[in-house]
Parts: sequence; C-alpha cells; structure tokens
Amino acid sequence: MGESGVQSVLDNDYCFACGQQNPFGLHLRFELEPGGIAAFFTPGPHLQGFAGVLHGGIAATVLDDVMNNLVSRTRAELVVTATLEVRFRRPVPVGEALVCRARLTEERGKLFRAEGDIRLAGSPEVLVEGKCLLAKVEEKSQTSG
Repeated sequence: MGESGVQSVLDNDYCFACGQQNPFGLHLRFELEPGGIAAFFTPGPHLQGFAGVLHGGIAATVLDDVMNNLVSRTRAELVVTATLEVRFRRPVPVGEALVCRARLTEERGKLFRAEGDIRLAGSPEVLVEGKCLLAKVEEKSQTSG
C-alpha cells in the first residue's frame, strides 16, 4: 500500500493500546497462541479509576485492541469494531501482571465475531470478559482522498 494508504498510518507504532512509541500508551505485547492471541501488560497507577483498580474504560480498550489484533494478525484483514460488549466480573488491580486473551468465534463474509477476557497472569479467574463484532474495512475506504 502506498504512502497515502492506511497501512502507513497503522504502522506508525503510536496506537494508544499497542503502540510501543506512544509515551502515554499501554504498550501491549502480543503472542499468537493455539486458537487465539494473548497480550501481556502491567497497568500503572496512572490508569486507575478507584484507588488500586484499573479504570473500566482502559479494560474495555485492552479487550477491543486484542480482539482487533486477533483478526489483523491471523487473517491479515484490516477491521474496525462495530460493537463491543464488556462485562466486569471482578476489580482489576493496577501494578500486577495481566493477560488478555482473545479467540475468533465466527467469520462470515466481511464480519468477524470474537470473545476475550482479562485475568491476572497465571490465574484462571476471569476479571473482565467481552465480545465484539468486527467489520472488514473496504479497500477503497483504506486510502485518504
């Protein structure tokens, strides 16, 4: 894709969730796993809502980004989130290592459904879970102008 294409925008490494160059970002790191993808991060206190608890909007952002990266990395498709549903089961502590995993549940034409969750690293207990509908971006929509 040319310089004016969205690929150059996508690859600028400044995504709030996964961009490693964004000084204010979450710096998510991804690993492909059998049946899905995982992201690892340790949120600092600057991301809390209540004292010691990760802000719910940050948890939703993490789920959204991991499910999006699942499709982009395993299907080589550029997608945007059409719907996102999040359920908060337990408070998510700041300052502790977390893992967010996502798996594809349906692929139909230009649409993808995914599910994901956030847990303390090494723990089976789900703290936050979510599901989303992702829509493939049309080629003509990927370029500006």
